[in-house]
Amino acid sequence: MKYNKEYIKQIGLILTGFLLIGIGYFNYSFDDKQNKTLEVASAPKEEISEARNEINLGDVQLVNADAIVSNSAIVSNEELNMEEIDSEKSNSVEKLEEQNNYFEETRLDRDRMYSEMLETYQKLIDSSETPQDQKAIAAGEISNITKIKNGIMISENLIKNKGFEDVVILVNDNVVSVVVKSYTLNKEEISKIQNIIERELNVEIKNINISNKY
Repeated sequence: MKYNKEYIKQIGLILTGFLLIGIGYFNYSFDDKQNKTLEVASAPKEEISEARNEINLGDVQLVNADAIVSNSAIVSNEELNMEEIDSEKSNSVEKLEEQNNYFEETRLDRDRMYSEMLETYQKLIDSSETPQDQKAIAAGEISNITKIKNGIMISENLIKNKGFEDVVILVNDNVVSVVVKSYTLNKEEISKIQNIIERELNVEIKNINISNKY
């Protein structure tokens, strides 16, 4: 019985030793894992961010939002307003040039037409093959065209003297068209123009067409 007690006591000490060794190993493993967790938690945000950016999910790579750069140009309201002003100025200049060209080009076309007509009738008169009656008709047309040209020139000058910047007059048979450079036309101005045209071109008021262009 004494032998058995000693034997049992030794067995108990051995088991106790193994138990203490197991507890020590468990504590060491737990402390090591906890330290690693604390190291990760306390790591700088930059390192964590870089680590995340290096992670690939299948074919998709995580990218830092700061790396995204827009290619769109940023334009201020002031720049847009300046562009609008420049555009308006350009349109105004083009419109003004178009208006000026209208009066100049219309007048040139009219005078060119009269010059060609006068030249044609003069050739008929100068030709020895032209019968005398046709020469008389051609001479009458030259006189009529010259009279109309003089009446137009006088009328345009008188209308400009009434305060209009520009004017062009076209005569077709007994109908006269008058275009004045003006924003508006009131009854008094229309009446003045009609009186000038009626007197200088010998045309009835009902055959006078007056309009404005600016």
